[in-house]
Amino acid sequence: MKKIVKLLTALGLVSLMVSFAGCGLKTEAELLNGTTRGGEENGGSSSLWSKFDGADMQVWVIEGTTTTTADVAQQADCIEITIKDGGWWGMCFCNDKAVAANQNPVTFDMSQVKTITFEAKASQTASMWVGQMPSGLDNQQKIDLSTDFAEKTFTLRNPTNHDYGVLAIGGGDLETTVTTGVKISIKNIKFLNEAGAEIAPSRNE
Repeated sequence: MKKIVKLLTALGLVSLMVSFAGCGLKTEAELLNGTTRGGEENGGSSSLWSKFDGADMQVWVIEGTTTTTADVAQQADCIEITIKDGGWWGMCFCNDKAVAANQNPVTFDMSQVKTITFEAKASQTASMWVGQMPSGLDNQQKIDLSTDFAEKTFTLRNPTNHDYGVLAIGGGDLETTVTTGVKISIKNIKFLNEAGAEIAPSRNE
């Protein structure tokens, strides 16, 4: 299983080597390529988030390279992720794409979030994972995808009031189907509390 060990800053000038134990626990996201905040570029339309004001988007790279594992494009009603690497891909939505989890980032209060729902589809039958990002990747859950949009539900496990990211997604772990060129579309991400009411994570600024 691949482990991501090299973090690239937004300018691509500085690398930080990190080590960790445990299969699939990728402690840092890596290549930083866009924001989904406030209707801006690369996924910034309101169609991605239901009420949340958005976050920066990190697309992780193939280990030992600067090659992203996926391309992300804004479509009229969703973001569209095109898988580039045949073995593994991943990305995280965090506050600032230029600040790593171990660099004193602005974090999110996710403590009241019980579940996250979203609509997703793929260009062919496939699967992906969703996970939490308290500091490193945690609580990955496999999600099956069809060629039609369908609502998916992700149940959080012990979210904190200082999570690095609000959501991580990817494929290649948990026996998920990963095929180069497959397109995955995602929209309408919602954060729900214990009572099922929609809420929005706050930033610890």
